[in-house]
Amino acid sequence: MRRYETAEATLVAVSEDGLALRDVPVAMKTAEICMAAVREYGLALAFVPTAMKTPAVCIEAVTRRGLSLEDVPVPLRSEEMCLVAVRQHAGAMQYVPVRHRDAVRDALVQEADASTEPETDGPRP
Repeated sequence: MRRYETAEATLVAVSEDGLALRDVPVAMKTAEICMAAVREYGLALAFVPTAMKTPAVCIEAVTRRGLSLEDVPVPLRSEEMCLVAVRQHAGAMQYVPVRHRDAVRDALVQEADASTEPETDGPRP
């Protein structure tokens, strides 16, 4: 049996190797198969048909590999998605739309400041 003869075989293949999605015929790329591929490896988003690049699939991809933000359609690049991507990989900042850059930077600075503040148990006598 060929590797992509059935949906079940295809799902198994992309679950084990997300990049296998590049070899899956377009007609066999379902939402479930695309999600399984990006869940296994975020880079697989590059091989997801544009019509199947939903916010859920895209956020899954950038959570796994921040640089996958490059393959997220610009209208789907929300502030939240961009922040997730940049947290995962600082290099993803180059794919953050201008309209979100200041907010993403501000959020990262606030997170960095919060993590460097010393913890106290209250006022000292």
